[in-house]
Amino acid sequence: MNNSEDVVVQYFDAWNSHNGYAIISTFIDGGLYQDPIMTAQGEAIALYAQDLWTAFPDLYIEIINKLENEQGDTIAVEWLMTGTNTGPINGLPPTGKSIAVAGADIIKIVDNKISSVKGYFDSYAVPKQLGLQLLVQSNTI
Repeated sequence: MNNSEDVVVQYFDAWNSHNGYAIISTFIDGGLYQDPIMTAQGEAIALYAQDLWTAFPDLYIEIINKLENEQGDTIAVEWLMTGTNTGPINGLPPTGKSIAVAGADIIKIVDNKISSVKGYFDSYAVPKQLGLQLLVQSNTI
């Protein structure tokens, strides 16, 4: 494994060990995390992760595949996130149901640290698998 792959493995290991500060430590100062639900930097990344771990105390992200570009500064990671909803989620009581959500991250590396993570997944998958109903309404009244 090269240094870029090492930092990516450390990043996912931090998620799986439920250590928000270890996640942050894999980023450069000002590093950016984005997914369909959240855009965050610094401690906000750890707080976002903590909310997920509260809702899914057994949350685990399995790396399915990794692809690195020729320069070694960008790694695409295909993953599967699993967990059981035994904690509150967005103010709702736990459902006791399990989730399995597939996704991918495009991770940019600078000086052996993550400069950005751009995550892609179906943001409807979690509520659907938990049996929750989404209300769609206009954002103007």
